[in-house]
Amino acid sequence: MKFSDNDSFYKEWENPSVMFRGKPFWSWNGKLEKEELLYQIDVMKEMGMGGFFMHSRTGLETEYLGDEWFELINACADYAESIGLEAWIYDEDRWPSGLAGGIVSKNPEYRQKAILLEIDPAGEGEDVIAEFTCYLDGSVCTHLGSGSQTIRFSVVEQGKCGFYNGYTYIDTMNRAATEAFLQSTHEKYAEKCGDRLGKSIKGIFTDEPHRGALLDGFSMYREDGHMTVPYTPKLFEEFEARFGYDLRPKLPELFLQVEGQRISPVKWHFVELLQQLFLENFAMPCQEWCEERNLVLTGHILHEDNLTAQTAMSGSMMRYYEHMSAPGVDVLGEENLNYWIVKQLSSAARQVGKTQLLSEMYGCTGWQMPFAGHKAVGDWQALLGINFRCHHLSWYTMRGEAKRDYPASILHQSPWYEDYGYVESYFARFGLMMAQGEPVCDLLVLNPVESVWAQVHLGWSKGLGLIDENVKRLEEHYQTLFTWLLESQVDFDYGDEAMLAQKGEVENGMLKVGLAKYSKVLISGLETIRSSTLKLLDRFVAAGGEVIVAGAGPTHVDALPATIDGGAYRFVEFSKESVLATVPSALATVEASDVFGQLREVNGGLVFAALNVNRKERRENAMVRIKTELPIAEWDCETGEIATVSTRVEEGWQVFETDFSVGGLKLWVANEENPDGSGDAQRLLDDREFSESIEGDFEYSLSESNICVLDFAEYRFEGEDWAPAMEILKIDQKVRDAYGVMRRGGQMLQPWFVAQEPVRDLCDVELRYGFEAAVLPGRVDLAIEEPENFSVLVNGEALDLSQTERWIDIAFHRIRIPAEFLREGKNEIVLKTRYTENSNLEAIYLLGDFGVHLDGIDRRLVALPARLEIGDLCGQGLPFYSGAVRYDLPLPKGVSWLRLPEVGGACAKVDDVVLGWDPFEVAVSGELAQVEVVLSRRNTFGPLHDAVGKRYWNNPTCWVTEGDEFSDAPLLEATGLLAAPRVKID
Repeated sequence: MKFSDNDSFYKEWENPSVMFRGKPFWSWNGKLEKEELLYQIDVMKEMGMGGFFMHSRTGLETEYLGDEWFELINACADYAESIGLEAWIYDEDRWPSGLAGGIVSKNPEYRQKAILLEIDPAGEGEDVIAEFTCYLDGSVCTHLGSGSQTIRFSVVEQGKCGFYNGYTYIDTMNRAATEAFLQSTHEKYAEKCGDRLGKSIKGIFTDEPHRGALLDGFSMYREDGHMTVPYTPKLFEEFEARFGYDLRPKLPELFLQVEGQRISPVKWHFVELLQQLFLENFAMPCQEWCEERNLVLTGHILHEDNLTAQTAMSGSMMRYYEHMSAPGVDVLGEENLNYWIVKQLSSAARQVGKTQLLSEMYGCTGWQMPFAGHKAVGDWQALLGINFRCHHLSWYTMRGEAKRDYPASILHQSPWYEDYGYVESYFARFGLMMAQGEPVCDLLVLNPVESVWAQVHLGWSKGLGLIDENVKRLEEHYQTLFTWLLESQVDFDYGDEAMLAQKGEVENGMLKVGLAKYSKVLISGLETIRSSTLKLLDRFVAAGGEVIVAGAGPTHVDALPATIDGGAYRFVEFSKESVLATVPSALATVEASDVFGQLREVNGGLVFAALNVNRKERRENAMVRIKTELPIAEWDCETGEIATVSTRVEEGWQVFETDFSVGGLKLWVANEENPDGSGDAQRLLDDREFSESIEGDFEYSLSESNICVLDFAEYRFEGEDWAPAMEILKIDQKVRDAYGVMRRGGQMLQPWFVAQEPVRDLCDVELRYGFEAAVLPGRVDLAIEEPENFSVLVNGEALDLSQTERWIDIAFHRIRIPAEFLREGKNEIVLKTRYTENSNLEAIYLLGDFGVHLDGIDRRLVALPARLEIGDLCGQGLPFYSGAVRYDLPLPKGVSWLRLPEVGGACAKVDDVVLGWDPFEVAVSGELAQVEVVLSRRNTFGPLHDAVGKRYWNNPTCWVTEGDEFSDAPLLEATGLLAAPRVKID
């Protein structure tokens, strides 16, 4: 590996190309217009993105897979190509992939089905497979054939759901259903997009296909869904053909623990059959279709977070990855630390030769997540191999329910979009570097997922939430081992046992799995192991390889009780010290807790990336040791700069100290020739050097008009008496409930689908929003949605809705309120509409140069403050404000550095230098610093009334909470400069 100032790699490092830049889910969720779509593509390019996925989402009005749909797909693909971006398509209306928005599952033969267990059922039942008598104690079944209780097994259909446009998901183990999906979706794209496929349309995303829930109930839409296992018409025939016995008499053993037997070969065989049928009848046909047309197939399946979720919905994730060109994962939430998700992916990818690894990230994080959150969520994934970032989510529009579809919108609706290139360039450099060479990795850890398969039973898990204590212990063991290895910078791959059986061989004393080779194998946490694995490991040991068993070894072989003859294996206790003493030694280490690392070999040189995964604390004076004699440079992903590292040599190791900021990344390159650097690598400044703080109040300016959210209104239907004020979404639910219409929400029918039938006209609805004005600002505007569907009175005066301006999003229309319409004291705005099943009742917004005072649900307009103090802006007249705030900070003489200790916003800028994460420090000079805090839209668009507090996942239901989980008064995030800036004076 050689880098120089003229080297093409270095040029790519300075300004990475679109390959390593993110491609967000572009949410097509309204009435699509070509001009607006092309504008948004320009915005994505401005944000530093590399392309986009055109993705149907909740709220889509343009007919899915209609002629206009394809005209717009082609227009966007052509325009993206013309400006150097990649256009990608998505294979479903919402998700999961397979039903083509309900087109496929209209046919009952293609619908997802299951085997249902009923206990002491009434009546004769339908589609009954078998009945047995027994005694039941929870999930334990005794006296099978002679007990007093009856258990019945029958075939049932998944419950119908609005999310599937009134139908169900499909049977992905049925090849005919998959062919119907390909015919209705993929072939349509081939017909309408022509030779764009594989060219200007780079590839296709498949999202969360699965084979159905296994005694878990997730996504079954049945109250008894947790008492079902997946079924397909050929299930019993295929089971007997592959395993040599009839499954029907064994159904009690599949669902229950017969005579207390915890681990069962029937359970193991059944999950293996589901795995094979899913791959053969869904994964492979989709793969073949895409490969024939030179389309990159990417996406992820359901659901990765832990071994339980994998077992419940899909079986083995690793085995699916082979059947995608750019396999991927889904990492939901800001606090998702399930690192093994990506490790499984990168392991399988290395073994089968996949180099582009995708992650759908940032879903469920909410408006409030700052740039530091974007970095933290993406960093550990990039370290472990992700180089294809798919942001969840970038909305076409915020109209109606669309605005609650898992915000934030990573597009122009967020006030920080013009600064997002800072984040994108950082990750593009990181991904570029981590795609070079190969990891220094010769340890294989057997993946214990099949030990979970073999012990599923009624009540083991529900809604992907683990219940069984034995499986909990296995999961904890699995996660502990991962952490021990990664925190010690010992790299490894997971090995799936079926992949070992298919691709494993012994070569020159190494265990080869596909394209990857290993000198040691670690077995830990498995309760059952395949006989084929043991035979392969015996050959490996005989050739000089080493097999380590940490802790108790497997007690079963092929899910049958057995004692493993491991005389040639090395048995150690399950402790961090014992494990680390036996696995391959790391050739690059960091002596600090919470630091993960990966070492890569590139043409004789080394790249070592180390990441502080602690999001609260720094790691200072950390000792770094790298086994190399080559000179070392530090490459900065934020700036692109390269700095020299001064080291000392100790017995062939280069040793030096460094500091990690909160969530900080370090990237070192050991190479004969690095480009000319910018000087020596910098250390963090000591807290004690920032000896003075800047107190007081400050002149300021706002980038946007201030906002007053009005989301409580009195209401009446059909001219009845006015009802007391209620939160607007609850009013919307009330009218829908009164007329028997499905509530809006993430599970609602798609507007494009509903439009196939006449729209139901329901009733007249009037809304009366109130507010007070302590002062009359010079100008006040009203922002509303769908002005064409409303009449508006301001204090009894009709507001002219014919002249509007855009505000934040195409959904919001900004209308000037004549000054004479407003008055000091109480004011009211009345909206009237003819409500239909397609109507949206939403909050309205006052905009202008005023302050806002809150008292419960009451709003009062006041004067803006003359100056801003340090502290939360919510108490300074800006509770709902969500633009940027610029503070003019006077600097003392001799100042050289400025630190912002606590920022309430997405990012900060000092004299236009972006500060996205720790350290919020910048070199300054002169008498004045312009400090800008760029906020998020959280305090404008909410959820404003969710009393639960910080959630692991933010989802559309957070806006419609009830009871103790709902607060009338708005609950706001603290914003602005929350602590006094500090300065370093030379």
